[in-house]
Amino acid sequence: MSKSEYLLIEQGISNKLSRYFSGTPKLVIGVSGGADSMALLYAFKRLEISCFVVHINYGLRGVESDKDQELVEQMSFQWGFECCSVRLNTEEMQSGNFQNWARNERYKIFEDLADEVKADAIATAHHQDDQVETIIQKLFRGSSPESWEGMKEWGAPLFRPMLEFSKEEILEYCDEKSIPYRDDESNSDPKYSRNFLRGEFTKKMNNLFPGWQQNVLGLSDFGALNEQMLDELSEVYLEKERIKLAPLKNMNEVLARSLIKRFLEQYIPTASKGIIGEAYALLSSQTGSELKVSDSVVLVKDRDFIVLQKKAEFIEVIIKEEDIENAFSVKGIEFRISEQLESELYLDVAKLSFPLILRRWKAGDKIQPLGMDGTQKVSDHLTNRKVSNVNREKSLVLSDSDGTIYAIIFKGNDPGPGTISELCKATDSTKRYLSITSKKQA
Repeated sequence: MSKSEYLLIEQGISNKLSRYFSGTPKLVIGVSGGADSMALLYAFKRLEISCFVVHINYGLRGVESDKDQELVEQMSFQWGFECCSVRLNTEEMQSGNFQNWARNERYKIFEDLADEVKADAIATAHHQDDQVETIIQKLFRGSSPESWEGMKEWGAPLFRPMLEFSKEEILEYCDEKSIPYRDDESNSDPKYSRNFLRGEFTKKMNNLFPGWQQNVLGLSDFGALNEQMLDELSEVYLEKERIKLAPLKNMNEVLARSLIKRFLEQYIPTASKGIIGEAYALLSSQTGSELKVSDSVVLVKDRDFIVLQKKAEFIEVIIKEEDIENAFSVKGIEFRISEQLESELYLDVAKLSFPLILRRWKAGDKIQPLGMDGTQKVSDHLTNRKVSNVNREKSLVLSDSDGTIYAIIFKGNDPGPGTISELCKATDSTKRYLSITSKKQA
């Protein structure tokens, strides 16, 4: 690669920065120590971009993992970047795919640090080969055409400025600029789907269909076109909280289902194929037919429309100490102060700061679970306790006015009544207990 060619990477990244940010942004960047992320960090150094470097050490490769961390910390210091390394305990993973768990944990850390340092975005070193793998996985999983766009260069808070460059170009850039990096041998383990695609699959495809990667990348244009078409059709056929039936009945079923998916995802995070199919069946059902989409959203067939109805959501209730001297009930949950234990879920009243607030949990809420030294996100705790998706939405937290969470109260038929905080646990010296009893049918 000539000097002018390797400068294309820096110029390309500079163009992306100018396109998506006004002025010079402050970024959080995930750096593993591999060629891709080290190349991106070096390019940011050359472009004088302010970065907070984050390295995640899973400890899976023993000494090798520690050497990855040492390299990232050493080069961050040498290149003038502030760096933070986080060591994760893989034993905390309950079950399932390690790479999915690792990705979720990684991005939670990135997002928390981005909030803390007030960063404008989280930069990752995804490149063209990653994009090809992403699109192929979506194809193999039967995803709809609009998802063929793959990863976007900018989709707040994620910024991927190297998507236009191939792995080969990045490696040549590292070689020309003498950028140090480390290879992770676990990336060649074919038991993970991405590793299989970038290993055996790619080698065979290169022999059988030379240039196939560019053909796959071309699908992103069809994905973008499909997305634009759905945007335009949505403006014509979808209203804010209802769908016109006649046009959907007369159009191709695949297109009708795509519009229904677009409609539903205004109100729920992800519309499954099952829910979309049931919503489509409403088109030919009797007037008055209903479909419960979530705890707070119901679709109703009303003559010429499918109408979305929102159920009143529980917001919060203020609980004063005098309210619960005898008993106080709300949302099927009874609170009672007594001198003896009266439920499975109980707290030390002397360690509580009244008034208390009972509310739905929200993103970012944290609790110090009983027996733990540090805090844990409520969302992670619900996952670890295997609370079902339906009952996650129903779970409530009990806190003080400053936001300190004393208890999580589970709903439905999930195991146990809930979790209390280490901050308010009862001991042998406890004189008064706050007992919490939740009716499972509530």
